Amino acid sequence: MSVLIDPEDVFGEDMLPPLTEEDRAFVAALQVVERDLDGELDTTPGELPAWDTDPGSDEGLVTSLRMREVHAADLLALASVDVEGLASDLYRVEALTALRRVEALAASMRYAALVALAGPESSGDSLAEDAGIMEIALGCGMSQYQVAKDVQVARALATTFPSFGAALAAGDVSERHCVVLVECTVRVLDPEVLAVIERKASRRAVRQHPGEFRATLDKLVAELDPDAAGRVRRARATRDVFVRPEGDGMAFLGVRNTAPVIEAMFALITSHGQALQAERGGAAAVRDGDEDAAAGACRADAFTAITLGRTAADGSITFDPGEQVKVILNVVMDLDTLRGEADHPALVDGTPVPAEIAREVAETATWWRRLVTAPVTGHLLDYGRAAYCPEPLRRFVLARDDTCRRPGCTRRAEQMDHANRFPHGPTDTVNCHGLCVRCHQLKTAGYADITDTAADGSLTWLTAYGQRSHVPPRPVLGLDHDPVDTSAPQGAPPEPPPLEEPPF
Repeated sequence: MSVLIDPEDVFGEDMLPPLTEEDRAFVAALQVVERDLDGELDTTPGELPAWDTDPGSDEGLVTSLRMREVHAADLLALASVDVEGLASDLYRVEALTALRRVEALAASMRYAALVALAGPESSGDSLAEDAGIMEIALGCGMSQYQVAKDVQVARALATTFPSFGAALAAGDVSERHCVVLVECTVRVLDPEVLAVIERKASRRAVRQHPGEFRATLDKLVAELDPDAAGRVRRARATRDVFVRPEGDGMAFLGVRNTAPVIEAMFALITSHGQALQAERGGAAAVRDGDEDAAAGACRADAFTAITLGRTAADGSITFDPGEQVKVILNVVMDLDTLRGEADHPALVDGTPVPAEIAREVAETATWWRRLVTAPVTGHLLDYGRAAYCPEPLRRFVLARDDTCRRPGCTRRAEQMDHANRFPHGPTDTVNCHGLCVRCHQLKTAGYADITDTAADGSLTWLTAYGQRSHVPPRPVLGLDHDPVDTSAPQGAPPEPPPLEEPPF
């Protein structure tokens, strides 16, 4: 087994502990097992040392696989093991450990393939880089974000941290250790410092879980990087506020800033949250089932009030959601559900919610916009006006498509793209589709093309590598509909209602 620990690093050059007789017996037993695995053992009776398990049993197999250097064939061996039939949970842990080492080898092979495809270093052309990542994401069915992270780790293991690449292939460290290594050193620019970090970190990775290893790396970077001030400035430049939907009508708001600023913000939010929790009855109210009195809910409501409320001269904050939150909703709901006569699922600004929740949220809406869907397919037929006059076609297309039409991309559709470029292609619902900014740039630069377009938003995405992906139309309600028998006469589609102000 390949081991990264240097005993001198642990004990010092003159402090190596002597081997005991028990240590020697254990090493001899390991050597016997390794020779057996390599087919070099003469199994003459009486030559085997004392051993608790039969080397030919499943227990002996999982134990030996954990101790020797990992090999791709180990997966076949482990597939033959009856895990439930193992003698104890200890051997099941051994089996899991062996599987984790095989996973590390597979990760090493995947990273090598990524380097072969994306190259050991960035080309410097951001569009070309994104196009390559897009191709990998489409082929592997992954998100571009995850592929970009994997490429970053693969390149670092191939060029900056080769000993970790070797340790991953040997199963001595996990893929997570390598990801943490790259994340913690991404802003360190000095190659000599990176080499020292690699040497010192490799001796600790094999005996620390990823969380401990991250703390070790943070200390090493702080100690060794002479460009600490520059690194902090570069990190500070990543300040940002971001949001992502989380389902069930909820969304997540994140803030990235310097640690002292975040700590001060959290202290203020916590202080106001504790005061709010006291007003709501505290722990007693929580025990009685009042979910709004929970500490987390009070902190969230306090932060909302701090952000959106009005601060009086005495420092008190007043917050009235009905008065101070002007809700403009894209509501996708049938009229029966709106009236409470049915309980069909609905969308509130793109998030699927139960009918009861949609009606509750709708009570606070300042403006409503009507979206009429086809009764069978759920495709968008009409996009009603709100209290202002939008650019009709652009808003129709972006409402119909909602998210970027590139397969696998989940970013919001922000730009209307002509499949057949303007002025050669018409500006209509057949030729126009919604793309995010980056995917629109990729298509404009020639790294992808759109064919087989239709008015319902369906298309074929064609990449420069020749990968073809069919993108079906998006049912606006996001629900599965019964398939339509296109061989039978369907009759004329219903006429969309005229664009007029909604009556509610």
